Amino acid sequence: MKKDLQSYKEHDKDYQSVFDLENSKKRITEYENTNLFETLGFKDVSRDVSKYIDYHVDIGCGTGWLLLKTAPYFKKITGIDPSINAINIATEITKEFPHIEYQNKDMIDGIESLTVKEPVFITTAVVLSHIKDYYVKEFLKILNTLPKGSVLFFDEPYGTNIQQNMWHVRSKKWWADNLEEWDLTFKDHSGLYTHGIYGVKVGKENRINLYTMSIKENILWFIEGIKNKIKRIIRGIKRIL
Repeated sequence: MKKDLQSYKEHDKDYQSVFDLENSKKRITEYENTNLFETLGFKDVSRDVSKYIDYHVDIGCGTGWLLLKTAPYFKKITGIDPSINAINIATEITKEFPHIEYQNKDMIDGIESLTVKEPVFITTAVVLSHIKDYYVKEFLKILNTLPKGSVLFFDEPYGTNIQQNMWHVRSKKWWADNLEEWDLTFKDHSGLYTHGIYGVKVGKENRINLYTMSIKENILWFIEGIKNKIKRIIRGIKRIL
C-alpha cells in the first residue's frame, strides 16, 4: 500500500526551521502557559488511565510536548514520528526521562513494530486529521487488534464534513465504523471544531455506544461536504485574484 506521507514531508520542513529546538522549547512554554495538557483533556485521561495501564504510545509525537507531560504518569512511553528532525528535538527536550523512547517510523510501521501484550494507552494530537482516509483506516485496523482494556484518546476534530488537502474531519459514525472493537465517547472541547475522541477496547460484541446516521443526517452530511468544497474553491479564486 502506498503510504500517505504528505503531512510528514510538510511538517519535517517545519522541524528544520520554524520549529527547530529553540522554537520548539518556546512553543512548549506557550502550551504550558495556556495549560493545554489539561484543557485538551489529556491530563484527566492520563491520570485515570495510569492507574491500571503502564504503557503510553503517542502517534505523531513531533517534538515531544505531550510526552513531556505524560512522563510522570507512565512507566514506559514510546513516541512515534516519521521525522528524524522531530525525533532529535524530542530526544533533547525529554532527555531527563529515561523511560521515554522513540521510533523514527510512520504510524503504521511504528505501531506494528511494538510488542504489546498488555493494555496500552494510545494518543494522537491533531495527527490523523492531516492524513487521508484510506491510510488512517489501515492504522485503525491495527488498533482493533490491541489487547482488550487498552484506551485511546485522540485530540482529533470530528462532526464536520471536511475533506481537503491535509485537513480531514470525519463523522462519529466514521470513527465508530473503523474502530469497531472500541467503545467510543466523543468529547466536546471548546474551539473552532468539536474534538476529543475517547475509547476503550472492549470487543465488538460489548460496545455500548453505537453511532448511526439517519437518512436525513446522511443527506445533511453530504450537503455540508459540498458547501465546504464550494467555500474552498471560492477562497482559492480570491487568492488568485
